[in-house]
Amino acid sequence: MFTKRLLSVVIGAFICLTSFAQVKETVADVDVHSLGLYTGMQWKTLLIYGKEEIAAGIDFPLLRMRTGYAAFMLQNYGQSLVQYKKVLDDDPTNSIALYYVYLNNLYLNNSAAARFYAGKLPAITRAAEKITNYTLSGVNGEFSYKISNDTSRRDVRYARIGVGLQPGYRFELEQSVAFFSQNLSEPLLINVTKNRNINNNQKEYYAKLSFAASGTVALLGGYHYIYTPFNNLVYNNNLVFAGIRYTSPFVHLKAMAAFGNVTDATYRQYDFTVSVFPMGNTRLYSISRAAFGDALTFSQVAGYRIIKNLWLEANITLGHYNNLLENDGLYVYNDIDKKQFKAGAGMYMIFSKKGLLSFNYSFDRKLKYGTFNNYFNQHSLNTAISWKF
Repeated sequence: MFTKRLLSVVIGAFICLTSFAQVKETVADVDVHSLGLYTGMQWKTLLIYGKEEIAAGIDFPLLRMRTGYAAFMLQNYGQSLVQYKKVLDDDPTNSIALYYVYLNNLYLNNSAAARFYAGKLPAITRAAEKITNYTLSGVNGEFSYKISNDTSRRDVRYARIGVGLQPGYRFELEQSVAFFSQNLSEPLLINVTKNRNINNNQKEYYAKLSFAASGTVALLGGYHYIYTPFNNLVYNNNLVFAGIRYTSPFVHLKAMAAFGNVTDATYRQYDFTVSVFPMGNTRLYSISRAAFGDALTFSQVAGYRIIKNLWLEANITLGHYNNLLENDGLYVYNDIDKKQFKAGAGMYMIFSKKGLLSFNYSFDRKLKYGTFNNYFNQHSLNTAISWKF
């Protein structure tokens, strides 16, 4: 009898404790608690607490804004964007939410969305941030040197200079000119005179226009012209491309299609790219791309910030191809030799508030033109600098 009474008391106490633990906080409780964490600058605790309460069904603008600010202070710009974007969607007149949606997109390197929201900022905020409708956004340049272990393929030099414009809050225009030079010997190119001494001094022009259709969708279009002289033969290569990019706080998706002629032959390429920022910032990122042109290729890029202002990156490209467009058609690999494998690594360093410097190395395994088993290797060194205004 005593045992039954004791068991009843224990069960009753357990039920009471469980019921007490299951009592939910009210909106007023969450408001007071989150405000205390906010004023106490307990950003990690506030971020966890805010997300838990929102998931439990308590959701109001101040809670999301405090949670978003905590994520912003922790440099989790993706999570901050999630919170402030919800507030802005519910109340488009909320200027604070609008400002942080702009900032988060800016820090996530989503310039199209950042410019889209910049155009909606109050004039006083744009003046304070020095944001203008039409601006020269930046300049950049790069130089690469390629060395081959096949004596019939001399060293390659490539140089490019570019400029970026923002003609309006929804438009971005990138333009560049490039120069490529190589001396090569290829007796199998029977239509080329003096084919044991071919001087390819290639010249290129590139333009890409982006239009921010919304804060998440951007439309892309561009043109790439390549002048390729092969002694007595001259090729005027023309390529046009178009695409669409969708951005979310942690994942960016992009689909592209390119059409034109390369070396007097029709060329088409379709590719799809997925960029992931798992930490809600650019500290860690992954870029995966599948492209179909000459053949199906897959490329993977991964980067990580090892210390402040310094990133290390690795990349690999799998697939057998002669022609391939990369980086929204900025780079066109129109090679007489077939690439079998490509891999590389790089370093990116922010040396000032506006300057970025990079050094990259890549290794190419190639199959010589007109052969089935004559492989050779190529090593490339590249350096680039960009300056944002």
